[in-house]
Amino acid sequence: FLVFIAVGSLFWQQPLFIITDLLLAYLLYKSFQVLNYNALITKVIVLGSLALFLMLPVALFDYVNSGKYIANWYPLSWNIRVYNSYFLILSIFAVWLYLTGNKYKNIYLVFLFLAFFAILLDGGRSTTLAYTAFIAIVAIFHKSIRLPLIGSYICSWLAYLAVTYLVTLGSSSSLLIARESSSGRIDLWVNGLQCWTAHPIVGCGFYQLEQFSHLSAHPHNIFVQVLTETGLIGFGFLAFILFKIARHISWSIKQNYFVIAALLSVSIDMSLSGVHVYPITQMALLWLFVFLLKNSEFTHAHYFNQEPAIISRFQKLISITLYCLIAGWFIYIVTQALNSSDGISMMPPRFWLDGYLLY
Repeated sequence: FLVFIAVGSLFWQQPLFIITDLLLAYLLYKSFQVLNYNALITKVIVLGSLALFLMLPVALFDYVNSGKYIANWYPLSWNIRVYNSYFLILSIFAVWLYLTGNKYKNIYLVFLFLAFFAILLDGGRSTTLAYTAFIAIVAIFHKSIRLPLIGSYICSWLAYLAVTYLVTLGSSSSLLIARESSSGRIDLWVNGLQCWTAHPIVGCGFYQLEQFSHLSAHPHNIFVQVLTETGLIGFGFLAFILFKIARHISWSIKQNYFVIAALLSVSIDMSLSGVHVYPITQMALLWLFVFLLKNSEFTHAHYFNQEPAIISRFQKLISITLYCLIAGWFIYIVTQALNSSDGISMMPPRFWLDGYLLY
C-alpha cells in the first residue's frame, strides 16, 4: 500500500491531496482492526446528537415568515450534505437501539423523525433514497417494529409537507416538494472517467482541482472517485476489502436483514453523495462498520474480531513511528487550515476549511 503511494505520487496531479486522502483511509482501516463495538458509546452519540436540533424551531419560524429556508440552525457551517449523511448513519444506530432497547426506547423514534425531517428540509435526495431503502427492508423483515418505523417515516414527510404548505400560503409560489436540478452528477462521472483513462493503472490523482473549475472537487460517487484518483491498483485495494466483507457475512436476507439493509443504504449514499471525503463522515462510517461487522449480535462477528498476528518489537516500533508521522501530518493540515480560515465557510473540497489553499 505504501509502495503504491510512493509510485503513484510520480504520476498523480496534486499528489499531496491524494496522499493525504489515502493516509487517512489507512488510519481508518487500522482503527477498524483495534476498535470494538460498544452499545453505551453508541447511545451517547445518538442521544447527544439530539442537541443538533435545538435551533431547528427558530429556523422553521424564519422559513415560514420569510419564505426562504436557510439551514443555519446547524452548529457548524459544514456542507449540509455532511449532516444529511451523518443523520443517515445515526438513524441506522437509532433503529437498532430501538429494536434492542427496553426503557425509554421511544426517544430513538423522536431522533428518527427529526433526522429524516431535517434531510427532507435540506433536499437531500440521495440520503432520502438511502434512508427509505433502509426503513423499507427493516420494516418488511421485523414485524414488531414495522408500524413505529413506518409511522415515524410518514410523520417526517407530513411535517415537511405541512411546513412547505404554510410557506406557500399567501404567495404566488407553488408547492414544490423536491429539488429539480440534476446537480451535474452525470457530468462529474463522465469527466472523472475521462480523466482516469489518461492514467488507468495508477489514476490521475486529484483530477478536478484545475481541469474542471466549474465542477465539484469530487465526483459524488466514492467508487468512481477511487477508480479515477487511484486507478485500477487503488480500486483493487477497495475491491479486495469489499470482497473480504462480502465473503464473510451471511447474505440470507431473513437472518441478516439488518446488516444487509444498512450496507445497501450506505452504498446508495456513497454512490450519489460526495460528502464521504470529509473526515467527520468517514469517522461515522468507521464506527458504523465496527458495529455492523464486529458486533457479537451478528454471526459473522467472529471473523472480523480475530486477533491480529503477533508481531516483533521491531515491527511494532516501525508501526508506531509510521502512525506518529501520519498523525503529525494531519496536525499540520489542521493548523494550516485554521490559519487560512478567515472569512471562509467550512465547506472543504477535501479536508477542513479551504482545502485548495493548503498546498
